[in-house]
Amino acid sequence: MARPERSIPPSDPDLERLAGWLRRQRRAAGLTHREMAKTSGHAFSATTFSRAASGNGIPRLLVVEAYARACGAPVGEARRLWQAARYAEHRRRNPAAGVPGPDRVYDRDGLTHALRELYYKAGAIPVDEMERRAGRHGELPHSTVLRMLAGKSMLDLAQLMAFLRVCEVTDGVEVERWCDAWDRARRRQDMERQGSRLARVHEASARSRRSVRGDNASTAGGGSATHPRFLPYPHAALAGSWKQRTGTP
Repeated sequence: MARPERSIPPSDPDLERLAGWLRRQRRAAGLTHREMAKTSGHAFSATTFSRAASGNGIPRLLVVEAYARACGAPVGEARRLWQAARYAEHRRRNPAAGVPGPDRVYDRDGLTHALRELYYKAGAIPVDEMERRAGRHGELPHSTVLRMLAGKSMLDLAQLMAFLRVCEVTDGVEVERWCDAWDRARRRQDMERQGSRLARVHEASARSRRSVRGDNASTAGGGSATHPRFLPYPHAALAGSWKQRTGTP
């Protein structure tokens, strides 16, 4: 006979809801944690399943999903509760973090901030797991996601669509709002890059004009005394020598 589970510690409402839901699914299925481990093909141990429903910490998403499948419970609901618990944890650790919507995005930094918050709302899934869930190989490289979350690059449109899908943004209207936000950020980035290129061309042109003016000034009226045009005229020296030899006054 399995030992009775300890009561869920009153730590966080969202974590309590997740742990309580998992426990109810197991009881409804009439399974022990050991039987669940066997049902899941021993992908996770009985101890791991027991710990997932303890309420002492947020389990990994893969564990929560396997728990739900072993009990014949809806995986989508398990994932939703897990995401809520993870996002509540993020908000506690970052109380000043805003929650910008896609309609308030106008540049790359704003898009990064909004997508980062969406990432945390989806539970901050490990990026290698996001890559796996995106589907086709290379559709959402984990290195690209890491760079985007760090504000070092911007997703292309196909990567954005994969990112939204993994974060479970599937409503057509909502997807369109994110696409519009991406388009505004991309156009702003293109304008900034074009402005930077024009500034570099202008600076190079200005340097060239300054160099030409400097060369012209050095060859103007007050040039170098060693320049051939400023050397003593040779006929004057020759004339002096002739007068000395001939005695001409």
